[in-house]
Amino acid sequence: MLSRYETAGMKLVLSFVTLLIILLPSVTLADSSAQSFGVAPTEVSIDNLPPGEAAEFQLTIRNQDEVARVFVLTIFQPPEEDRREGRAGIPDDSWISFSSQEIPLAAKSEASMNVTVAIPPGQEWAGKDWEIWLGVAAESSELLTVKCYVRLLVSTRAAAEAKPNLGLVAGIAAAAVFLGYGAYYYLRRKTKSG
Repeated sequence: MLSRYETAGMKLVLSFVTLLIILLPSVTLADSSAQSFGVAPTEVSIDNLPPGEAAEFQLTIRNQDEVARVFVLTIFQPPEEDRREGRAGIPDDSWISFSSQEIPLAAKSEASMNVTVAIPPGQEWAGKDWEIWLGVAAESSELLTVKCYVRLLVSTRAAAEAKPNLGLVAGIAAAAVFLGYGAYYYLRRKTKSG
């Protein structure tokens, strides 16, 4: 007869084996789908984007699988510890838009889609460095799905410093010279006639 500890140990081993039998096929399927598609580029950097303007770039998705798939695009705010140093999470996901949220691809094919980054106008958005990730995954009903992430780095142009208007400065200088010469000429004439 088995002791109480041996019975508990056997139950633990059986539970572990059952868990492996359930999860191993899912992990194998997820691992094989990891090799079945790709996204390029894996990192996009947009620098010096003025607030109030937009930038656009293309993502290419490759379906390397033997069957047609529908790929879904999402936006993901990475945790602070996963972002590049000095970068904050983008304040509003709606600043990023896709030409299509879903893209169907035949087997062994690829397609490109447009991604737009539009920063609203406002000096509060000037001189900022943000990071957000774009997720691409094949539509699936499986427990585990593989998602590829594209790192998107966005930096906005620093606020413009107020520069003196050279035309205005030249106009004021010319007016001062003209008025000074007029006053000199007037006083000289007045002195001669008096």
